[in-house]
Amino acid sequence: MQQNAPPPPPFEDGLPQECWFSVDVECSGQTPLEGSLISIGACLVDDPSRTFYIELRPDPNKAWGPKEERVHRLTRSHLETNGVDRIEGVRKFADWVRATAEAVAPESSPLFVGFNTPFDWMWLTMAFTEAGVRNPFGMSAVDLKSIYYTLHGGDNLTWKKTVKRFVRQVYPTDLVADHNALADAVEQAELARTLREVARKNRIPPTIPRGR
Repeated sequence: MQQNAPPPPPFEDGLPQECWFSVDVECSGQTPLEGSLISIGACLVDDPSRTFYIELRPDPNKAWGPKEERVHRLTRSHLETNGVDRIEGVRKFADWVRATAEAVAPESSPLFVGFNTPFDWMWLTMAFTEAGVRNPFGMSAVDLKSIYYTLHGGDNLTWKKTVKRFVRQVYPTDLVADHNALADAVEQAELARTLREVARKNRIPPTIPRGR
């Protein structure tokens, strides 16, 4: 953008659309400094039959979290025997994202969608960097918790009440999210479609104040 040029309007018809990917990860620790990324699950938000799932061998130099294992139920021995090399696995995921977006919407940009996205994003952006591949999602992501809070927040809704068990009381589902990365991604995709539809019905078109 040229210096002093007016900014583009906040909404324009005909702009390229995003291709929404629901993404979930499981890990053996709280941060990439202390644990390993051990599984990645993803699907298209608008076509959850298009899926990706991979289990990764843990970094031998990182600690193993027994607390986290009780959640995701993947043992270190299972991953060391059956998991894919973590660098190879992350590169496969990046290739799948780009190929899938090109196949279904060639003019679109892949968009990362998650629930508590800062956690999953942290792990994946570090993994892409370690693998030496460009992040196919760029430098932004959508957090469904934030959308839920924006739609339903108020005096009686604190941020703590945006955890999944409370959200699903408002938007029930028959899908099971059991900390399998793919199952969680598919369940998230359904929630993303629901929240997006609610947001569309309540949309306030962006306007620029006069004199600005």
